[in-house]
Amino acid sequence: MSMKKVYTLFLLVFLGLNCFAQELYVADGAEFYLKKGLDFTTSNSVVTLVSTGKFSVEAGSMWGDSQEYVNGKVYAYGLGETKLPVGDNGVYAPVLINHSIDSEAQYFNAIPTSGANGAGVDAVSNKEYWELNGQGVFTLPWIPASDISTLVNDNGGKLSSVAVVGLIGGVWNLTSATQTNVVTGDLSNGTVTTDSANEVVLNGFSQYTFGIDHQVVLVIEDLFITNDIRIVSNPIDSNSESIQFVSANIENLEVTIFDLLGRKISYQKNISVSNNRGSIAKPNLKSGVYLLNFEHEGKKGTKKILIK
Repeated sequence: MSMKKVYTLFLLVFLGLNCFAQELYVADGAEFYLKKGLDFTTSNSVVTLVSTGKFSVEAGSMWGDSQEYVNGKVYAYGLGETKLPVGDNGVYAPVLINHSIDSEAQYFNAIPTSGANGAGVDAVSNKEYWELNGQGVFTLPWIPASDISTLVNDNGGKLSSVAVVGLIGGVWNLTSATQTNVVTGDLSNGTVTTDSANEVVLNGFSQYTFGIDHQVVLVIEDLFITNDIRIVSNPIDSNSESIQFVSANIENLEVTIFDLLGRKISYQKNISVSNNRGSIAKPNLKSGVYLLNFEHEGKKGTKKILIK
């Protein structure tokens, strides 16, 4: 990077921190760079990029909300967990990514490119899409305008079947192995995160959107249909050493704990339930919401817990 460009980036950050009453337009050939932990406010809310203008953030930045985001592409330099605050046509659709290399994202409030459904995909959203580059585990959000309700109810009726799909060679395929996406929220507002154990090489797909995982739809008789597992004393005190639950008496139960970003916190197996009470060793969890994925003899179910 030339000394001239270093000076330009520093000046833009300085102005961004101190000019709260001006609209922000990033002109041709210019770059606005935002370091993590810094914030700024624009009077017009949406950052506008002009042609070759560039908006970039340092890895770890969490700037952006429904009132202030970038109408265009956002770059992230470095590695770490970063929010890429992208939006389009009045819709804020940030990508949360845990990336191992420089990454980038752009959102389009438009119909994705038409393509065939891959072997593991039952349906594909026709409301919006993202273009991504880099490498990492990422989370895509939906809002009422995403119409996830129609996507789910017309294709199996299970919210847990929502998955991230990507377009490659004219075919929409799952971007992670089947049944590995983590879904949170409801049909109106929620998120889906790719497999936390395997990063996605983002330039391997030209577009990304929501789809339906065929294998999840097939698993109609899930664990909670035959065994209604219930968490005891939820919310759970952060000082508790275990997570207690009520269940039918079973052996060899497996439990995986995830955070809302889809990252695996712990995995426990060979759990026995007797006298209809079971217990899971609680790892050192900060206050917040977590997901417990139960599995027994091929049947699965997810419960949400709150650590207070």
